[in-house]
Amino acid sequence: MYTIHFDVDEEIAKYLKGIKYPHWLNEKNKSYQNVEAISISHLCKFGKSTFQYFPKLKLIITRSVGVDHIDLEECKRHSIAVYHILDYGAISIAEHALALLLSGTRRLFDANKKIKKGEFNFRNLLGYSLYNKTIGIIGTGRIGLEFIKLIKPFNCQIIAYDIYKNEKAAKDLDFSYVSLDELLQKSDIISLHIPLNNDTHHIIDNNKIQKMKNGVILINTSRGGLIHTKALIDHINKFYFIGLDVLEDEQSFNKNHPLLNYDNVLITPHIAFYTDETVKLIGKETMHSIERFTKNDKTGRVV
Repeated sequence: MYTIHFDVDEEIAKYLKGIKYPHWLNEKNKSYQNVEAISISHLCKFGKSTFQYFPKLKLIITRSVGVDHIDLEECKRHSIAVYHILDYGAISIAEHALALLLSGTRRLFDANKKIKKGEFNFRNLLGYSLYNKTIGIIGTGRIGLEFIKLIKPFNCQIIAYDIYKNEKAAKDLDFSYVSLDELLQKSDIISLHIPLNNDTHHIIDNNKIQKMKNGVILINTSRGGLIHTKALIDHINKFYFIGLDVLEDEQSFNKNHPLLNYDNVLITPHIAFYTDETVKLIGKETMHSIERFTKNDKTGRVV
């Protein structure tokens, strides 16, 4: 199949076959007219206005688990198959969630700033121990469960919320399911591990934040749209620390983003997935998806 891979960097390019572009759609490019398959990143928005550039398109592969950046209904209308990567490294994303959490609780960036000033002392760097804290996990899919495995050795009480309860995992990993409201009210630390859809959009809003403890920690390595940014800012002083790997409207991010004004917020640029092992797996799974499509294998097919 005539295939183009969009928004590809030099690392993942090693594992992809076909034409590779480091950017998304160039509307002036006429070479898309005969393209049959494309692979895209989570940053590539494929909406109604995009279909006109790919008149012969049969297949879209998103190199992500989430598919909220693709208009799936329009794909159905155009008879275009959509595949996603089922699991390209849940452990890597869970590791990053833990890294964000520890960076905030042990004041690593504040400490580094102090060191760069030539100051070697512990003043104003009081840490926040995870021992005996209550950690609320919103979403107990692959990533949420990997995060629970990583956090267990810190001797925390773990509670979770998910519309689909995994009772076996709860027994094996010794955590309990509670309602969302109870999780918000009881948790010292909250970590988000759910997909973005109509039901979860702004699941953390003004009302939900008001139910949280003062001094709560919030971690999000899932999708930016899960959190209402304005509500977060309106209650910024309620949080001990906020660790974000994702934001609403990431493509429009710039140095004037309002969350950059607060010292209790740490933002990384959607890199939780980005490790040596995951880029290799993403590349291989992308190529396997093309093979599956040609063989009518629906593994990983969304539409």
